[in-house]
Amino acid sequence: MKRIFIVAMLIMTSVVTPASGATSKAINFQAEIWVDNWFALYINGKQVGQDSVPITTERSFNSEKIRFTATYPFTVGLVLKDFTENSSGLEYIGKPNQQIGDGGAIAQIRDLSTNQIVLTTDGTWKSLVINKAPLNPECVTSQNPVADCKYANTSIPKSWSTNSFNDSTWKSVSTYTKDAVGVKEGYFDINWSPNASLIWSSDLKLDNTVLVRKKISQPSTKAVTSSSFQLTSPAFSNGGRLPVMYTCDGSSTLPPLNWNGTPTGTKSFVVTFDTLPGPPRPGETDSGKHAMFVLFNIPSSTSGFTSTSDVKGSFGQNFQGRSLGYTPPCSQGPGEKTYTFTVYALNSILDIAPTQATEAAVEKLIEGKVLASSSVSVTYARA
Repeated sequence: MKRIFIVAMLIMTSVVTPASGATSKAINFQAEIWVDNWFALYINGKQVGQDSVPITTERSFNSEKIRFTATYPFTVGLVLKDFTENSSGLEYIGKPNQQIGDGGAIAQIRDLSTNQIVLTTDGTWKSLVINKAPLNPECVTSQNPVADCKYANTSIPKSWSTNSFNDSTWKSVSTYTKDAVGVKEGYFDINWSPNASLIWSSDLKLDNTVLVRKKISQPSTKAVTSSSFQLTSPAFSNGGRLPVMYTCDGSSTLPPLNWNGTPTGTKSFVVTFDTLPGPPRPGETDSGKHAMFVLFNIPSSTSGFTSTSDVKGSFGQNFQGRSLGYTPPCSQGPGEKTYTFTVYALNSILDIAPTQATEAAVEKLIEGKVLASSSVSVTYARA
C-alpha cells in the first residue's frame, strides 16, 4: 500500500444545545486534538466534529481544530480508534511487518474569548474499552489471523457523552509519554499546554476503540495557556525548510532561536531539537527519537541565542552520545524528515550532570516543572 502522510489543520464549527442546568451565556470554544489514528468529538451528547482523514488511510496521523459553542457545564466525549485491518486487531496483514498497532491521543479545549485553555486531557478522564484485540497476542505471527486471533467487543452505552451519564463504573485513563506513544505527523503543529497529557486506556496496543469523557463545570484554575510564550527563528518559519547551512551538508552550525512571552516564575529554560528518523536499515533496531541537541539550565533572563558561542546554559548529550553539544541533521535515506525545536520555561533549575542529560532524562526530570512550552517544526531532505 502506498504510504500517505497527511497533516491537516481543519477548523470546523458547531453549536451545542445547553445542557440541563447550564448557565445562559454561550461561549465559543476550540478543541485542539491529535490522535493515532482517528477520533470523533462529542459535546453534551452531540457530535461536533471528527478526524478529517479516514482511518483507512495508512499512517493517518494529523491534528484538527474544531470550534463549537457551549455553556458551562458541559461534557466532552471522544471516540478514539486505532487502525486495525479487521477483527484480528492486526495491521499490515500478510506483509513482513504484520503487527499489533498502538494508539494515543491528546486534546485541549480553548475558550476563544480569553484564549485560555480550560480543559486538557489528563489522568482524571474516564474511559471505556469498546474493542480489544487480539486477546491472544501470540496470533500476531498467524497466516490466518482472522480465524486465529480472538477479540472482545462491548456495546457503546446510550447517551455516554451527555452530562447526565453515570460513568462511575468506567476506569480512569492512563497517561503516556511522547516516546511511549511515538508521536508522529500533526502532533507538532499544535502548541500543547504543559498540562495536556497523551492518554489512552491501560493498554496502548490491544485496546483499539476507546471512549473517553470528562465533564467541565467551570474554567479550570490549573490550566495554563502557553499561547503567549512563543519560539521563533530568524532563519526559518514554523513548517518551513531548514536551511542547508545548519545540516551536515552545510557548515553544521547551530540554528539561531528566539523566544518571548516568558511566564512569571520562570527560573530556567530547556531547549531540545529532535527528529523521528526513517525506518531502520537492515540490521538496525528502532532507536526512537534522535536528539540533535539538549540545552538546559538556560538563565531565565535569556531570550535566545544566535550561535554556539552565544549559548548560555549547559549542553547535554545528543543522540550520538559521543560528545556534548550540537550534532547537525544528517538523515539517511531519501525523502523529507521533520525536525522539531522545543523550548520549555521551568519553575526550577535542573540538578543533572551534562553527561547524564539525554533528552529522555531531561524530559523525565522536567515533569511537573513546566510553566509553558512552545515548538517549531521544520523539514529537510538531503540531495
